[in-house]
Amino acid sequence: MNYNRIAGMLDKTFAFALSRTFSREEAEELTQEILFQAVKSIGSLQDDSKFEPWFWRLAAITHKVFKRARAKQRATMCYDEVNIPAEDDCDFIRNDEYQNLRRQIAFLSSSYREIIVMHYYDNLPCKAISQILGLPEGTATYRLSLARTKLKERCNMNETALKPTQLTIRIQGEGNYNGDDKPFPWQYINDALSQNILWHSYRSPKTVEELSELTGVPAYYIEDRIDNLVKREAVIQPTKKTVQTGFLIFDGKTNAYSAANSGNFAAKVSEEFFALSSRLADEMLNAGLNSANRSKGELQNLLSVMLLDKFVPDYRPTEYKRFDRRYDGGLWEYTGFYNDGSSESGVGIGIENSTSSVGIGIEKSMNNFESGKLAHFSYHFAPFAYRRMMFDNEIDVCGAVIKGRDLTENEKETAAKLIAGGYLAKDENGKTVCAVPMFTKEQYDFFLNSAKTLFAGFLPHYTEEVKKYLNGYLKLFPNHLKDAAQRNGFHIFVALFAAVSALWLKIGKITLPDGAVCDALIML
Repeated sequence: MNYNRIAGMLDKTFAFALSRTFSREEAEELTQEILFQAVKSIGSLQDDSKFEPWFWRLAAITHKVFKRARAKQRATMCYDEVNIPAEDDCDFIRNDEYQNLRRQIAFLSSSYREIIVMHYYDNLPCKAISQILGLPEGTATYRLSLARTKLKERCNMNETALKPTQLTIRIQGEGNYNGDDKPFPWQYINDALSQNILWHSYRSPKTVEELSELTGVPAYYIEDRIDNLVKREAVIQPTKKTVQTGFLIFDGKTNAYSAANSGNFAAKVSEEFFALSSRLADEMLNAGLNSANRSKGELQNLLSVMLLDKFVPDYRPTEYKRFDRRYDGGLWEYTGFYNDGSSESGVGIGIENSTSSVGIGIEKSMNNFESGKLAHFSYHFAPFAYRRMMFDNEIDVCGAVIKGRDLTENEKETAAKLIAGGYLAKDENGKTVCAVPMFTKEQYDFFLNSAKTLFAGFLPHYTEEVKKYLNGYLKLFPNHLKDAAQRNGFHIFVALFAAVSALWLKIGKITLPDGAVCDALIML
């Protein structure tokens, strides 16, 4: 029955609603309204084979009505003028040109206008647009191309005028998220319009009117997004009428600074650092460390990052203030990365524990394991490949393999996935073995003591060079984000090692296999 088919559309409809509201409460309300309208209108569907195209057309119409109802009596521009964001640095920046673009979009027929808005405002690919509008994908692609051509001719504009500013937003800190039942906080503020608001209000506070002017989007859309950004603690309100981004965004300025200065830093510390890390690797191998067949160069990188991460509190390149507790109870903050297409990049993504503008992210996961806690640390920096941290049940399976315990049927399924992911492997005899370096508690204690002794004379010198780097770097961030900049500076103690490692590789001190990763299992 069609009523059952409507009920089966619940999850897809909620995803549709969430992508257009980025507020879970609004998404639930819109989902209910779409399903209600579908039940009420199902009698008009004469061909059951066209159920999904019919359903998505109804969803799109219901979304329009929903959006307008929320904006009633708050709109400052005509509802019939459809608007899209524009890049901050393109040539298309004068108000009369914005007005002309909005006017010309409004003059397009609905078949073209809807596709333009869905693609550039809602960030939907042509495949998704074709499903919503009930069109072949080729037709949707052709109409989008034709609509762009029409606008470029009528407005005498270039292609970049239709492209919104793009940010990658993540979090660093502590929180309990899984991305499905409990989405990461950045997922609620990751729509195109929110990204543009955050970018334009990063360096200085902006009013709703100013943001409307900068993005080319009506004020009632701006106000809706600002309400959500305030709720999600992504912006601050310096005055009643202004907002400003409340977290660091790494942009061309920070990237250029890293590119210009990190190499000089690496040159000053590289030689001594390499000699010491080589000795440390030898000591750990002699102590029986299970290296999982990683090369000495890979181990030197791993041990170097581990010791810097462990000793940064002792050397404190900047003052470190703990994260504030957020609206969801977690201790975290957002971090943004401006995607300007530049080949110069000094930024990396940090999740949970640390981030930096030079290129290291650290993920950590741990689980109880007999007498202690077995933790998985994963370090992300070029030229190493990304390696996600393992979940608790996966760490348990690795622990069982290390102990030689027989696996249950469920654990065997997990083990198969871990083998596919490179965390476990089969040896020459077909036995499952751990493919991640493993530190016992005794070996980890030995590592800390050895590192502290070997690097005692070097780390103060390393710290002084980090501080020199930070003298100019911290000045690149807005004044209201001083605490966040200091936290980032604290982690640069670790992050600058990415430049050191890159130099080792460049001058041939180390070689790395293709797909090399930097991670370890540690008994704490």
